[in-house]
Amino acid sequence: MVALGTLLLLSLLLTAPPGLGQGAARRRRPPPPQSPLEKVAAQEELSLPQLAGRWFLVSMASRCSYLAEHSHQLEATAVTVTIPDGQSLAISTFRKLDGMCWEIKQRYLPAQAHGRFLLKGHGYGSKVDMVVGETDHSSYAILYYQKGQSISVKLYGFCDSADEFHVLDETKP
Repeated sequence: MVALGTLLLLSLLLTAPPGLGQGAARRRRPPPPQSPLEKVAAQEELSLPQLAGRWFLVSMASRCSYLAEHSHQLEATAVTVTIPDGQSLAISTFRKLDGMCWEIKQRYLPAQAHGRFLLKGHGYGSKVDMVVGETDHSSYAILYYQKGQSISVKLYGFCDSADEFHVLDETKP
């Protein structure tokens, strides 16, 4: 004959909710939260060869505390874009920092969808996701960047080699 304790245990197991007592292997983790950058639509008819050329940073928006504190120190930034293999972006950024000109070279690799790119860094949390949100390929481009939880949006203006840019020098009469 079955002991009363065994019958009680069997009845509890049969009436228990599914998954209870089956260990961690059966539990499902909730999916990770969707990245805000995943909600940004990439340019539909993006032509990478038409992105090649010289661009100038016109404006930027970010909640980055460093930029909020130092935005008055931002200098003009020029970017040269090349498409070395037909699918990735080689970006060479020229900017002035502490009175010196610097060139920063980066290679953005194609990501899971057209118009989305990934810059791999060294170490944990150093990758940068980038989306070409909107461009007309000839005068402007809006790019979205995400590093960790920080997101920024940059507006670039295109410089055709025939265009002339004049610098206003207020120090000369």
